[in-house]
Amino acid sequence: MAKPNSVSNHVTVVVLLVTLCLSILSSAVKAQLVSDFYKTSCPNAESTITSAVNSSFNKRRASAPGVLRIHFHDCFVNGCDGSILIDSPSEKDAIPNQTLQGFEVIDAAKTAVEKICPGVVSCADILALASQLSVKLMSGGRITWKVPTGRRDGLSSTSASVSGKLNTPNDSVAQLKSVFAGVGLSTDQMVTLSGGHSIGVAHCSAFQSRLGTPPDPTLDPTYAAALQATCPGGTTGTSTNTVNLDLTTPTNLDEVYYKNLQVKKGLLTSDQNLQNDAETQPMVAANTNFATFGPKFRDAMIAMGNINVLTGTSGNIRLNCRKFN
Repeated sequence: MAKPNSVSNHVTVVVLLVTLCLSILSSAVKAQLVSDFYKTSCPNAESTITSAVNSSFNKRRASAPGVLRIHFHDCFVNGCDGSILIDSPSEKDAIPNQTLQGFEVIDAAKTAVEKICPGVVSCADILALASQLSVKLMSGGRITWKVPTGRRDGLSSTSASVSGKLNTPNDSVAQLKSVFAGVGLSTDQMVTLSGGHSIGVAHCSAFQSRLGTPPDPTLDPTYAAALQATCPGGTTGTSTNTVNLDLTTPTNLDEVYYKNLQVKKGLLTSDQNLQNDAETQPMVAANTNFATFGPKFRDAMIAMGNINVLTGTSGNIRLNCRKFN
């Protein structure tokens, strides 16, 4: 009668060992990005990148929101691997990416760090670090964090790979949720990261469909009239003008974006939909308090920066962020 117990105990031990191994493997995967990854291989990497990025922002402040948008568009397509930085033919050719700006900031940082540590620091890490510096600048230093590093650069970048991976200005909440869920981000993180629209501009074409006669009923009438003056032609207008995404504090990354949604002054349909949806409306309300929004935005940015990263021996370290080695 001892044998069955012996076999059972043996099976239990094996199961425990397998579970332990899987747990260790899972922890190792989660720990692949670390603080101060370049501490030994390039001790001055982050300070050099910080100096170059801030210098670029000082020369052209408009590039700061541009860099943040580049980081978003990179991470949502095949993960945060710097593939968005590759010149045409590449992801840059896809329609959502044709208005991206700020690539020169990454070029300047890469040039600076290559001078002190050739072939060591990835373009993907430089983009993540530059994005954090953008957020720090645009939030007046109120949102900041230590960026985990250790990303490696992707080996592929195609226009076709972008299809269905990025949200559009007219998306419903269901469509927004689907895209974010596709990269492992929650609905609450989606609403929080949408706060990135507190800075930057949009072309008339992104919201022209709201400017009919009468205009979109979810748009404040006075605001609609101002938009019609800037973007004439109703729903078929072809103006190339741009409008601030946040009409109140357009250069500050803050909670005012959410307050605008509450009074029908969200520029994009996809933004205003967050206020009109029963599930996301309370999330919008919560984020109208900066004490809530700031930490949530920080945490959501860290989570986004971890999407499908390449580490270890995957990918490579690109010598020029615009070209494959």
